[in-house]
Amino acid sequence: MPQFETSENAKIYELQTHYYKASYDQIKEVYLDTLKRLKHEIVSVNDDYCEIFSEIPHFSVNAKIIMQTPKETSIDFYIDSEYLLGNKRKTIKFIDTIYEDIEKKYELKGVSLNK
Repeated sequence: MPQFETSENAKIYELQTHYYKASYDQIKEVYLDTLKRLKHEIVSVNDDYCEIFSEIPHFSVNAKIIMQTPKETSIDFYIDSEYLLGNKRKTIKFIDTIYEDIEKKYELKGVSLNK
């Protein structure tokens, strides 16, 4: 099962950690709204560990939203995908959709700021 993960040191821009001028709750709200729009089933929301797990058939996502400071929050994804073709393309499209929705409401502070 192909797996994709965003991180500070990812070589592909879309897979690098993104930071926003927003709080944990603000990013969480946009993310949950986007998941609903994309018809993802929200399996669990754990505010203690700042993780949200969602899935659709053949595609599961664990998102980690970390508030670095009261006005700087990052979001990372760990994605399992079972598609036979287009795994990387579908994963990048999902991540891009999340980033685009967040950036409609909150300013992108930067990418991979803590390398």
